Amino acid sequence: MKQDELLLIHDDGYTTTLYPFFTDASQAKGTILILHGMAEHHNRYREFTLFLNENGYDVYLYDHRGHGTDKKLEELGFIAETRGWEKLILDAVDVLSYLSEQKRGKHLILFGHSMGSLVARGATEYSNLIDAAIFSGTTAPSQASSAAGLFATSLVCLFKGKHHPSPWLNHALFGRKQYTALSERTANDWLTRSQSAVGLYMNDPYCGFICTAGFYRDLVKLGTYVTKPANIRNTPKHLPILLISGDKDPVSRYGDEIIRLLDTYKKLGYENTDCILYENCRHELLNELNRKEIMNDILQFIEKTFAGK
Repeated sequence: MKQDELLLIHDDGYTTTLYPFFTDASQAKGTILILHGMAEHHNRYREFTLFLNENGYDVYLYDHRGHGTDKKLEELGFIAETRGWEKLILDAVDVLSYLSEQKRGKHLILFGHSMGSLVARGATEYSNLIDAAIFSGTTAPSQASSAAGLFATSLVCLFKGKHHPSPWLNHALFGRKQYTALSERTANDWLTRSQSAVGLYMNDPYCGFICTAGFYRDLVKLGTYVTKPANIRNTPKHLPILLISGDKDPVSRYGDEIIRLLDTYKKLGYENTDCILYENCRHELLNELNRKEIMNDILQFIEKTFAGK
């Protein structure tokens, strides 16, 4: 059941609009915060939200800076003048702090997809308020990849300015072979095997927009920061974490980076971390052909984590 929108003002004056959806159950089992991915918005998670509500969970969503249907189209794709990557993390931490005080259920669960998974991983490194986390369609760039990305994005920022929408950087990110190899009908087929979901994405002006050079630089910095073992160590050791990805997701190089990230967590002593790679699935698992199976797996992880607690 949708509730009234809430406004949360951050220390730098930026306002985040929270969208709460409460379960009709007499007692909420927990509260789940969903963080969407790059160049999309919270409305694309309504089916998943309804599923969670029906299973007894309150859900909150919001749009990251530079995203959202409440923005003007020309406002999309830019995060902040300085340290935008960190502001995304701190926004999530502020929201989690609010939810930890207001939640109706006992447990606070964090779900992040794609760029949202990077923000979510950063939030676990900045905060100990979360009781479980699910990272969907995440990435773990190598040092060489991060260095190349930072060089390219900084170069464009220097010569074009950080507010410059950059098709070149967008192509450098999404025009690589692991993406184009999945282009059976459109350039966005890497998102999911569901043709209807790809069609809706392509016809939504608030999805798939070209981001600014400053945004791409912040994205590189975000992925670099949360992947460093020294920063991962700030995540509470007891935190249950589930990594989910498709084995045809180009963002994780077809699952290779997920396996490497899982191995990093394990080597650092995170024994409550697990991983599911879905056969033939692509980037947007919640829009995949077998999304109901995937939603049930997420629910099973949550229920098993808190069984008897």
